[in-house]
Amino acid sequence: MICSENCQYPWQCMICDRVSDYFIKQCPGCQTPKEQFCRSMNTNCIILCINQDELNYQEQFQTIGIIEMECNQDRHKQEIIKLKISKISTKEIDDNEYFKKEFIIRPLTVPQIQSPQFQSVTQEQANDGVLFESTFQYLNDMDLVIFENRAKAQMFLNASKQNNLQCPIKQYIELKSVFPFQKPQLTMNDMLRWLKIPFSSQQFALTSVVIELLKRSYTFQTQMLQQLQFPIPEEQYRLQGFTNLILFDIQVSCIEDNRQNYNQEIIEISAKVYDIDQRKIVRNFQKYIKPVDNPIISEFCTKQTGIKQFQINNGISLQQAINQLTDIFKELGRFCIITKGDFDLLILKKEAQRKNIKLVRNFTYYINIKKVFPKSLRSKTSLKDPSMTEMLECCGLLQYDNHESETAKVDDLANLVDYLIFNENVRFDEKMLQYTCKI
Repeated sequence: MICSENCQYPWQCMICDRVSDYFIKQCPGCQTPKEQFCRSMNTNCIILCINQDELNYQEQFQTIGIIEMECNQDRHKQEIIKLKISKISTKEIDDNEYFKKEFIIRPLTVPQIQSPQFQSVTQEQANDGVLFESTFQYLNDMDLVIFENRAKAQMFLNASKQNNLQCPIKQYIELKSVFPFQKPQLTMNDMLRWLKIPFSSQQFALTSVVIELLKRSYTFQTQMLQQLQFPIPEEQYRLQGFTNLILFDIQVSCIEDNRQNYNQEIIEISAKVYDIDQRKIVRNFQKYIKPVDNPIISEFCTKQTGIKQFQINNGISLQQAINQLTDIFKELGRFCIITKGDFDLLILKKEAQRKNIKLVRNFTYYINIKKVFPKSLRSKTSLKDPSMTEMLECCGLLQYDNHESETAKVDDLANLVDYLIFNENVRFDEKMLQYTCKI
């Protein structure tokens, strides 16, 4: 119960700075719950008697541990190379003094630092780093452990397994899932912005976010705890949507003058099967297709695609290529085709209809990677969907000497999908689907 005398004074939202009447429960501007983020104004002559049980304000944890990390850029064997451990006492949160320690971890299976231009750890530092298990002694006496997201918690568990160690953490809280302002692709930058925390870098900013939440009377409850156990098949199935992704791309014939009566035909199909659980390519498919309407491709087409006439002559029919791809589909679980634009499956559908080739249902829906590329990574000055080159550059994956062949382009698509899943927590699911036609 809350009793008050002369409580007719406003309060100001800490998020949008809107000034509102005291007796409302949440900010009418940004819907912020008042008890979580607000600051009172003109608080003279206020007497508040608060029943702690009714408000459920009692803190559940006394010592909170925060684990932050940086990993190498190797897509097959991701390892922790830098670890920060912080311990915060909820009773002394206003003192701004807490335990914190950073470690450089010596890589186990990938000793060479990958993409050093994107890492804060040099090769020399990694060589002189400590063993991963030496950090476990600092995880004692913690009532609660907080990770930024589920992927980071999984990285910690995987590091324990790689070193043949028993993971010392059994339960944790994923801050992303309990942050007061949740959205599908919540990032660290979003948390810093919502809390108005100035920070020069997002790396190792998690501790600042947790401290600010505690200072604003946010409480972590036992019902927020998650088990540090992976994989969870039913959860992975529900959240990820698909067990495999087909990274798909085609090349078509073309001429320089682009006559209206010229029928473009598919002359190459490239595809890779990306297994989400294994985090790697498990199947490759690449076939040259013999065109029917225009069996001789132009020099302009060869210049544009890199495909030569002798490769076309040794190719197979479009019907045979579709049949072979369909056989691959039958061996997979729930999967979806990923493209780098709308053109690929639309031109496939058009040519299949013209040549009376029946397509299975899996060819009628797809995900355009440009449409689902996270807004947090896009250019703030452009309203258009990013190009493949721009997406690779935003993710630090662009290789300027890697765009000569169609296979290399599909490799780029595979690297981009892998990065988005495990670095940006993008979940490819049914909400992202586009259709060439409805069935």
